[in-house]
Amino acid sequence: MTPSCMSEGAVTMATEEETMTAAENGPREWAMRMLTPGHAVILDTETSDLDGSILEVAVIDAATGAVLLDTLVDPGDVQIHPAAAAVHGISAAQLIGAPGWPTVFSALAAVTVDRVVLAYNAEFDQSHSLDPLHLADTERWGCVMVKRSQAEGVEKNIRLDGAHRACGDAEAARTVLQGIADGPTGTPAPYSCA
Repeated sequence: MTPSCMSEGAVTMATEEETMTAAENGPREWAMRMLTPGHAVILDTETSDLDGSILEVAVIDAATGAVLLDTLVDPGDVQIHPAAAAVHGISAAQLIGAPGWPTVFSALAAVTVDRVVLAYNAEFDQSHSLDPLHLADTERWGCVMVKRSQAEGVEKNIRLDGAHRACGDAEAARTVLQGIADGPTGTPAPYSCA
């Protein structure tokens, strides 16, 4: 679940961005850096509730859109809140036989190592037990939603028009990232999740 209005706060890349001038760190320049091959991945999760367990996680390469990870996650005895199920459509029956979090985290760590991790609402996705190691480091994350708001000159968070499944939402976030990089007149390529 990638809520569009979870927080007015921003998760930003505090390492390289803080050292650059304002012109070098505008939303368009940031997006172009994130689209550099090998630099970043885009992650999305679907959860059992706003504060719940991860039920699905997907990671795509920011530059190419290649799907690096797309899996359901067995949350154990955690119940799926009806409101969450209404959004993403994941049922307990679909999770039978899915890998548990330790297995998924191992794969997740492998596809995100040495990469900036982007999410449409990074504060939300990062808050869902995406630790230990490099995923717990807030300086390794970037928020596409915050940069989109900056690029469009608005204070509010803009809702992501995604599929409400992890892979579809990651690809929708990539489309937004491409649009930011293309600038106001750019038209990003459409997304599709196989």
